[in-house]
Amino acid sequence: MTSAILTTEWALRTTPRSIAPPLNAKLRDSHRRWMDDVSEWLGPTLGPDADFWNGWSAVRYINDQFARQYQRECTLIAAILPLLRPSDAFTLCARTAVLERTRRDLDHLGRRQGMTEAMAVLAYRFLKLLRTWFGEIERVTQELTMDELRPDGRRALAQLGAAAAAQ
Repeated sequence: MTSAILTTEWALRTTPRSIAPPLNAKLRDSHRRWMDDVSEWLGPTLGPDADFWNGWSAVRYINDQFARQYQRECTLIAAILPLLRPSDAFTLCARTAVLERTRRDLDHLGRRQGMTEAMAVLAYRFLKLLRTWFGEIERVTQELTMDELRPDGRRALAQLGAAAAAQ
């Protein structure tokens, strides 16, 4: 009997963690759709004929639709951080902080008259940072599965997918 229990425990420990697809496979499509949506809203600020109202529209988008999706993504990140190697967790947190700071700067700048050129530069930077952030999230989740997530992480992942599908 003891031998059977030990054999079963050994088999369970040597079996791959899960046959479920990695999280990054679920996130990739959601990130692509979200990036397309953000590019569509911020794109007009980059054009040569951009004006204050293009920046204002971008700020409204960033503070409304983007903010909701961003909060869901941050909830997912909080759920996966304990599952990551410390170096990956540090890198992801650092990239998130830079993206958040740039988001706040974009909000502040987009509300001011006469800042069209500066807004274009900052919007371009934000788009690049967002794409890099998505890539980092996908990289660190390539070995994680949904089975490893806490319930709040699973909820955030489901909400991200639903919101991306609705865009």
